[in-house]
Amino acid sequence: MEKPGSNTKTAAVVVQDMITFKGAEYGCGTFVGSLKTVQEIDNRSEHIQQFLSRPAEVVEKLTNSYTELQKFIAKPSQAQTTKDPKDPKKISLLSLRPTYLCLQCSNVSSLGDRDSHSESRAHAFDNKKRKLSSIYPQGEEDKFLLPNANSLSCQAGAPRGMYNLGQTCYLSVILQALIHNPLMRNHFLSGRHEIAECSNENCIACALTSSFADVLATEKIDGHGPVELLYKSWKSHPGLAGYRQQDAHEYFQFMLDQLHNTSGCTSGHTARACDCLYHQAFFGKLRSTVTCLQCRNITTTEDPIIDLSLDLRQQIKRRKLESKAASMEAPLDLSTCLKSFTNPEKLPIGDYTCKSTACNDTPQRARKHLTIKKLPPTLCIQLKRYEHNRANPQKLDTKLNFPLQLDMSPYTTRAHRAAKKKAGLDKEPLSPLNPSSPLFPRSQGWYDLSSVIVHIGKIEAGHYVCYCRRDDQWFKFDDSKVVLATEPQVLAADAYLLFYIIRNLGAGG
Repeated sequence: MEKPGSNTKTAAVVVQDMITFKGAEYGCGTFVGSLKTVQEIDNRSEHIQQFLSRPAEVVEKLTNSYTELQKFIAKPSQAQTTKDPKDPKKISLLSLRPTYLCLQCSNVSSLGDRDSHSESRAHAFDNKKRKLSSIYPQGEEDKFLLPNANSLSCQAGAPRGMYNLGQTCYLSVILQALIHNPLMRNHFLSGRHEIAECSNENCIACALTSSFADVLATEKIDGHGPVELLYKSWKSHPGLAGYRQQDAHEYFQFMLDQLHNTSGCTSGHTARACDCLYHQAFFGKLRSTVTCLQCRNITTTEDPIIDLSLDLRQQIKRRKLESKAASMEAPLDLSTCLKSFTNPEKLPIGDYTCKSTACNDTPQRARKHLTIKKLPPTLCIQLKRYEHNRANPQKLDTKLNFPLQLDMSPYTTRAHRAAKKKAGLDKEPLSPLNPSSPLFPRSQGWYDLSSVIVHIGKIEAGHYVCYCRRDDQWFKFDDSKVVLATEPQVLAADAYLLFYIIRNLGAGG
């Protein structure tokens, strides 16, 4: 072992440099001058004596580390400066006050210059929410929204199931369908609803915000217990309270009504300009045209919709009337059901009263035609499988074929008018800019399948499961159990509710 004094010369240089550097930086010249030799340092500092008494390799290692540290500290640092935005050539000034970095360019401004830069350039210095129209030009929202609406906002972990809290599978499948809806997901994960600022009693939006954050923004892998959502649903709708079987479609409608009522929207359910989640993600319009077969008077009404209900039993009866060889077990097709839903149908005399001057408020035979005036961003299709009668409630288990991609353009009002124009039945000219013109391809009504909800068992005692798409993979959610599913398995399911997401957010039907 070397003697403690063998490293004195090397350590003396290091220690002298240490004191000289610190003294020069902090202006301690008298202190540095008073410690000229290592001997004086040794007599005054016990920790320096301990440093000098270490082995040579330890002292060399510490010396090298200290030298590298001094080189880093000795580099000149960049002071915060600010320039006058009105006169860029003006000399920059050192700012001892807080400076603000623009989030959309490299400008650094003081508190006084921040507001003028924000107003002149329409740039943001903070994360306050702004309307989309103040950022992007009108009509160009789609190309900015679509990249953010087609993928997950946050993928903290694997897909998670929902714990069954006692006959709550109806709630679980609807919550899973909403979580895997990109429009809903981006809404609740972007802080659009602040729980701390909400004063609504038993707010469903607050409960959904908590569930979305727990499922998508945490690294948990076990099931999620939607206790808050269940409790607030019971408090908001006494009919849901208890552990009885509930209908998933009715709960979906209840949830959307709650989201609309607690959003602060005062425009009613028919307003298109409302920016609440109800209107932005699910709002559509259905046009009903009734033509009197006696005087040809036409009555047109438009009603808001959040889903389409297709009666499968009527489709089976109609198919049997058209073809006696048709079997009750033969599968139906979704496109056929939609076509039947939007085909004109004759109304009995007792169902329609013509108010024209020619008919003078008398019952008449009429023809009714339904078309979709505005396509909703999220299209929910209910396949009515239940026949509710007191004597013998029944469930229809007929198979229905549905696609992964669905084109809703043929069932819109625009497509109907274009067809009538082509046939020469519509004398109203179409604008050259009207997308429903035959000169333009009808490709704005394409939807992609997002979720499929299935009811298993009998009508009075059954269970709900759902299939949801996450990126390019399908998963089957059975309460807290989650398994990977294939597209053939999804398409073979006996669907009760279908959720489709529109591809083009600018499509209006």
